[in-house]
Amino acid sequence: MEKKLLVVLVVVGLCSTAALALDPMGPPTAGLKQGQWSAGLDYAYSEGDFKHKGDYTWAIDFDDDGVYDDAYDTIKEKFELKDGKMHKAYFNLGYGIMDNVEAFVRLGGASREIKRAAHEGPSGPVADTLFDSDTGIAIGFGGKATVWEPSPELKVGVLAQASYSSAEYSVTYSGQDWIVPTEGDIDFWEMQFALGATYKLSDKFSVYGGPFYYIFDGNYDFKGSGIYDDYSMNLKGSYDIEQGSEFGGYLGAQIAVTENVAVNAECQATSDAIAFGTGLVWKF
Repeated sequence: MEKKLLVVLVVVGLCSTAALALDPMGPPTAGLKQGQWSAGLDYAYSEGDFKHKGDYTWAIDFDDDGVYDDAYDTIKEKFELKDGKMHKAYFNLGYGIMDNVEAFVRLGGASREIKRAAHEGPSGPVADTLFDSDTGIAIGFGGKATVWEPSPELKVGVLAQASYSSAEYSVTYSGQDWIVPTEGDIDFWEMQFALGATYKLSDKFSVYGGPFYYIFDGNYDFKGSGIYDDYSMNLKGSYDIEQGSEFGGYLGAQIAVTENVAVNAECQATSDAIAFGTGLVWKF
């Protein structure tokens, strides 16, 4: 009981820190026999900052003749979107390829809320900008394999998974003399590769974890039209989301509710990100 309590306290402690959008991984070892299926639900919540690098252009119709003049050249910039909140929910389906190898696919949705703090723009101060997305699509796939089993309680395995998510934003940019409603979309691509172990503390309770490598890429594109000091204005931009790739580690716990149903919770940490995930799986 003391061991179980220690694991739960460690997991809760990790989850209380700011996070980035990492997909749940679950145990890094295979849990399905050959020909066996599983179905379940996965959920991930994260908070964090996102580094952007890109450019935007302004075009203003100073003569109000329906022809947009180039008011500014392409403006390149780097900035961070602060206090991002992201939710992901998946339905997953798994299959045992061999007794020690399984594969899975995921289908679900993702939503995000990110804020860019007030800053100085080329035409003056720009107000706080809230990026609040709709619920877009999220898909993923992966596999895991048990590569070493030194005892009935301990298994060592490898895991690889990838996901893609996309969502649309309606964002209004505003400054001292201008306001521009825009429409845009943001896309994330993520990959995780883990080497870890699952250790069974009892028939119903296991802990798992290990190191992993994380690859992240994304982009944000938008365009819109509005008013600049009583003149018509167009605004458009395109940015890469620069989180890069890095090493990390994760820790989780799994509880067997019945012989074929289990739930798990975990936290993942890299040098500048921590994420929380949970899941439920039913084997049949």
